[in-house]
Amino acid sequence: MPISFDTTRLNVAEVTLDMTACQREALLNTLPQLLTPTVVENLPPYFHGVDTKAAAQRWLSRMMSESQLLLVKRRSEDAIIGMLFIFGDDNKDAHIGYLVDEQYWRQGVASELLQGFMHHARQMGSWLRLIGGVATDNAASATLLQKLGFVKAYHCNARDDVIFYEYRLATQRSEV
Repeated sequence: MPISFDTTRLNVAEVTLDMTACQREALLNTLPQLLTPTVVENLPPYFHGVDTKAAAQRWLSRMMSESQLLLVKRRSEDAIIGMLFIFGDDNKDAHIGYLVDEQYWRQGVASELLQGFMHHARQMGSWLRLIGGVATDNAASATLLQKLGFVKAYHCNARDDVIFYEYRLATQRSEV
C-alpha cells in the first residue's frame, strides 16, 4: 500500500507506477524547477543536472526503481514543494532523504515533513530505525535531525564526507 499522510500544512503521498499520464507529465515538468543547484547542493551526484525534461525522466526512473518517492505539497495548493525518499535495505531500517523547494526554507516545512513521517512510520510499525545521511557541511540538516531526536550514529568514509544519524522508532520489537 502506498505511503501517504497529512500534517497541518502538508499532503505527502508516494508516487506510484499507476499515476496518470497527466500526473507524470506534471511531475516531469516540475522536477527541473525543484531540483535546482541550490536545493541539491548537498545531495548525491545523481540529483545534480536535472535541468531538462529528459534528465527529469531519467532521474524519476532511477528514483522509482531504487526508492519510495513521496511528493510533498502544501494542503492549500497542488504544487510540489518537496520530496521525501525512503531507501529500505532490509526490514529493520529505512534510509531517508528529503528536499524542500528553496522558497520554503526556514519556514518549518522540513521539520513538519519529518515529524509527520516519523509519526506515520511509528504507526506503520515496519521499521526499527530511520537513518538519514547528511553531508558534513550541511549544518542545517544535521541540526534539524538532532532537534527531532536523531543521534549521530556513524561517519561514512572520509571521501564521502557524510555523517549518518539514526532515530529509533521502536525499542521493544525484537530484532530479526
